Parts: sequence; C-alpha cells; structure tokens
Amino acid sequence: MNARDNFLAAIRFQSPRYVPLGNEPIYLSFQFEGNFRMANWMDHWGVRWEVGLADTVPFPKGNPLPSLDQLADFCTPDPNALVFTPEMREALKNTDRGERLIKGELIYLLFERAWAIMGMENFLMAFATHPAEMHAFLHQIAHYARVVFDRYLELDVDAIGFSEDLGSQRALMISPAMFREFILPEYVYCFENVLRAGKIVHFHSCGCVHAVAKDLADIGVTILNPIQARANNLDRIKRDTVGRMALHGGIDTAILANGTPDDVRTEVMRMLDILKPGGGYICAPDQEIPGIPDKNLRMLWKTARECGRY
Repeated sequence: MNARDNFLAAIRFQSPRYVPLGNEPIYLSFQFEGNFRMANWMDHWGVRWEVGLADTVPFPKGNPLPSLDQLADFCTPDPNALVFTPEMREALKNTDRGERLIKGELIYLLFERAWAIMGMENFLMAFATHPAEMHAFLHQIAHYARVVFDRYLELDVDAIGFSEDLGSQRALMISPAMFREFILPEYVYCFENVLRAGKIVHFHSCGCVHAVAKDLADIGVTILNPIQARANNLDRIKRDTVGRMALHGGIDTAILANGTPDDVRTEVMRMLDILKPGGGYICAPDQEIPGIPDKNLRMLWKTARECGRY
C-alpha cells in the first residue's frame, strides 16, 4: 500500500496502515489560467486584487457590485473562458496515476467569491436587505463553479478543491440558519456532478466551522481542512463527522511557530488522540505560514509517523 492508497483508505474510513501526513506528495494540483494570480491584477469578475505582504496571497480590493440593486446589470463571466494551458496538459499526461491524485482547484468558491465581488460589509448586509436577490446572485456564482468542476471531470481529475473561508476565529460569519438557507443548497448544486462521479470534494475553510461541519458531511463533502485548533471544538467536529467526512489539519500553527519541539510533540499526540480514532484523519498544520522552525516541522512529522499507526 503506497502513500496514495493509504490516503484513499483513510478518507474512505477503510483500513489505512497509518495516519496520512500532510507533507506526503499525494496530490498534483492545478487550476485553469484566468481564475487567480499571485499578483496585482483584475480578474474576469471585475475584482481588483492587490498583494500586501511579500509572499502572501493578494486580497480583493475593488468590488464591482457594491449593491444587489444593480444585480440585473452584473454579468457573470464565462467559466469556459478559463484556459487549460499546454503546460497543465503535459503535467497531467506525465503524472503516474498509481502514485498521485489529480486535483482541480478553484480559488474563491461561493461565499468568498460573493463577498469579493460585493465587499464584505455590503455582502453581509444584503442577506437581510435583499434576500431574493441574494439567492439569485449566489446561484449565478454556483453555476459558474459547477461548470468549472464539470470541465475538471472531463479531464478525469480525482478530486476538486477550493477555498471557501466561512469562519472568523470565534464563529461563522453568518448564522448557521442563514448558512443553511442561502449557502448549503448551492453547495449541493455545485458538487452534484462531482459526487455522482465518485470524486473527492476537498473543502477548505479557515476559521470556526464546527457549527456546520455536520451539514458539510451530510451533503457528501469528502475532506474538510484545515480545522483550526484554536477556532473550533475539534471533539465536536470529530463526533459529528466520523465515518462520513475526513479531517485534514488540526495541528496548532501557533505552537509550531512559537513552541519548542517538546511542545510540538505534545500537541501532535493530543491531536492524534482526538482525530485518529475511527480513521478519516490527515495530520497537518492548521495553517500554512512562513517562518515555522525546521526543528518543529521535523518533530511534527516524526511524532505523527511514530504515533499515527493503526
């Protein structure tokens, strides 16, 4: 059983030999050109992106739809205009599918894409002031994502992945009830063809999401990451999802960045105690940030290899 097969056994709650590690080269990930760039630029939604700190992702600054009063005049871009480059084609062609899984990515799925277009304050207010228009707006974005995912299915990817930060450090950015009314049905629509094809849905959301982790498992999400240790009740997430949705991450980045190797070892063992039982756990940091001491990363992977056996 190689690392790929062990990973699949883990996320399917079968019989992995060990807890998969986040540093194993399981995925070859790519995304169509035209959706996202690590640069100052304007995307085809009309959103202006600006790089702040060096080596960090750009942030949406220009918002082309500040009010849903203007929704009728807003044009959703053509998802078929995103480009599958010759370089991507060559990389997929040369990938050993027995060793690696192919994942098609989409930066900013639905909640994130909507607030990037509107601006966060305008977006959150519109749930209350323009509920009918919000349903229509979110469905337009969901249709765009669904077509992108269909294009990935045509390329025979093994998984789709995306960014979709839903939480602050303490709670969801909208109420669970509002999430279930406006957002969750659009996820069902987005993922329908992917799940019907038996592919992996790898859902990334930073922040506090324990209130809706069960909802994500209920609609068939395969993997949730990064399950931030200080933002979530990880016991609750495990209890609500075990046997149905795998969990990736969980190792406190604050300890990795600021603690000693002994602190890291203690934290990894604590997290394995919570997330390892019953399978479905991939051990990894709960954030990817620069500057983590090499000695702490080495201790993370060493402890996980030693204590993560089944």
